[in-house]
Amino acid sequence: MISYFKLVSANYKMTVRNVTSLFWLFVFPILMMSLIGIAFSGIGEQTVKIAIVQMDKSHTAAGITKSFSRIKAFKVTKTNKATALKRLKDGNVDAVLVMDKGFTAALERNLLNKNNSIKPAKIGLYYDPSSTFTSQAVRSAVANILTEINRRLSGAPVLISYTSHSVRSKGLRYIDFLVPGIIALTIMNSALFGLGGTVVSYRERGILRRLKVTPQPLSGFIAAQITNQLLFAILRAALLILVAMLLFDVVVVGSLVALAIVVIIGSLAFTTIAFFVASFAKTRETSDTLSNIISMPMMFLGGVFFPVDSVPKWIRPLVELMPLKYLGDAMRDVMVKGSSLWQVRMDIYILIGVTLYSFCSQIG
Repeated sequence: MISYFKLVSANYKMTVRNVTSLFWLFVFPILMMSLIGIAFSGIGEQTVKIAIVQMDKSHTAAGITKSFSRIKAFKVTKTNKATALKRLKDGNVDAVLVMDKGFTAALERNLLNKNNSIKPAKIGLYYDPSSTFTSQAVRSAVANILTEINRRLSGAPVLISYTSHSVRSKGLRYIDFLVPGIIALTIMNSALFGLGGTVVSYRERGILRRLKVTPQPLSGFIAAQITNQLLFAILRAALLILVAMLLFDVVVVGSLVALAIVVIIGSLAFTTIAFFVASFAKTRETSDTLSNIISMPMMFLGGVFFPVDSVPKWIRPLVELMPLKYLGDAMRDVMVKGSSLWQVRMDIYILIGVTLYSFCSQIG
């Protein structure tokens, strides 16, 4: 037992004294997360730009303009029709709302008309159909606002109302999605390229062979390597979360203990995969090649940088085979949604299954 702790301490010291290793373990993940987070910080927080052409100079038209201005997701500017349409074509605004002259007069005629031959006063809406999100948001807002105005003008009473309750104070931003994925990615890469490559390098240099003739059992050496891998996984995850909190105001909704347990389970899964790769690879180059073959598909189809729920059906079975997906999903559910370990148990069971399969494959 004393030798085991000495091996853990020795491995720790070798790692912290290796500047290159520290860079890839801590600095590079922080740089990657920060650069991607800054570059895509606007995703999930889009502001729809609307140009309103108020050709009808009336209090009613002004009230409709104010109604749109009160919506936080909309940035409203008033201009003339020619300028507004040009800005829409140039992509400088997302939609144009036009209230022509006579809009209020048509509205008043409808209110005074008792013959039920009503011709609704129309508002022109111009939008870019290629922008699905903004066009739907604008059309929905226009419909809701005009429905409310129609109700008030007609004097119809409110028969049914609702009370809204916010379950989560802030919507899911891209950085909230990204951080758990980056942590999962670093856990995978650290195991495959760090631990796996180190074991193969030790074998090449004859270190493992010399360990077999010492009183220290090889199992103690492997246990020390795994322990260091888990410790650095926890430290790296904590550092990435701290940086995300400071730079991007990321909030960990769930339990930190549950998150740490998911990190440990995920790190164990990829550690056993790394040992599995190392058992086949005879050289460091072969180990890196096999690690790339394993990690590259998971990097792009494991849900690190974007959701994979909408991937084509023909590739879905491949996505379901990737351990990184389950680690990222479990971390994301705990961090962002506040899920408990029981709620992410299926992801955990799969990661444990990967660990057992990789371990038993080496024994067999």
